Amino acid sequence: MPDRRIALVTGAGRGIGAAIARRLAEDGMVAVVNDVDEDKAHEVAGLLLEEGFVAFPVAGSVGESESADLIIEEVGREFGRLDVLVNNAGVTRPAMAHRMTDETWSYVIDVALTGTFYMCRAAFKLLRDGGVSSQGPNRKVVNLSSINGIYGTAANANYSAAKAGINGLTRTLSREWASYGINVNAIAPGYISGTRMTSALEDGSDFGLPVEVIRAVEEAIPIGRAGVPEDVAGVCSWLASSDSDYVCGQIVEVHGGMEIIKVNE
Repeated sequence: MPDRRIALVTGAGRGIGAAIARRLAEDGMVAVVNDVDEDKAHEVAGLLLEEGFVAFPVAGSVGESESADLIIEEVGREFGRLDVLVNNAGVTRPAMAHRMTDETWSYVIDVALTGTFYMCRAAFKLLRDGGVSSQGPNRKVVNLSSINGIYGTAANANYSAAKAGINGLTRTLSREWASYGINVNAIAPGYISGTRMTSALEDGSDFGLPVEVIRAVEEAIPIGRAGVPEDVAGVCSWLASSDSDYVCGQIVEVHGGMEIIKVNE
């Protein structure tokens, strides 16, 4: 598909990832929908196809080196190139630091931070082979960080550390890859409703927040509303476009004016 740019979005089976995949498809790109849940990847890609967009599902975990390589290999076999990589996949397991287990710490770091590294490393050759050209946009990497990685938040040492690591990785890769015509930037959302991580916590679930925390956070947002996945998708659309070809190594905060989320013990 020489007339369409190829955009791979990880963790795109729901929430922010699904919204980004949709927005990039609306921008005329081929949306490669990745998720560790194969059914979710096919579901999102199927919905886009039904609506007349071009989409392609690729299942696999980004948190394992071999799996990340296989995801990129499948994109290479199917399309021969990659123009946009959006590293959205992430998880959260809240706990106060003094109560956090090794497994809880490693699980979040492995998926959010190490998974982002694995995907960037695996994708470099496909991105690089686009070449440096004055014709058309550069290739783009957009990493999903969080304001937690900038300001920190209680009960999320693992998540905050992972996202801070993504910020450092983003700035480093932007220096290493700019000469190849690859822009690397990150988006740091604040509280975004309508995602698995910000839904009300249910018994036995690894994801979600207590209802009282959700209410407190939403009331503290200066702009007067919670963010929605489309708010993040719009910024990603710009970072993936030629309009941002001169933007490198930036962490774009998207939080409605809220800089610090307070979570009580």
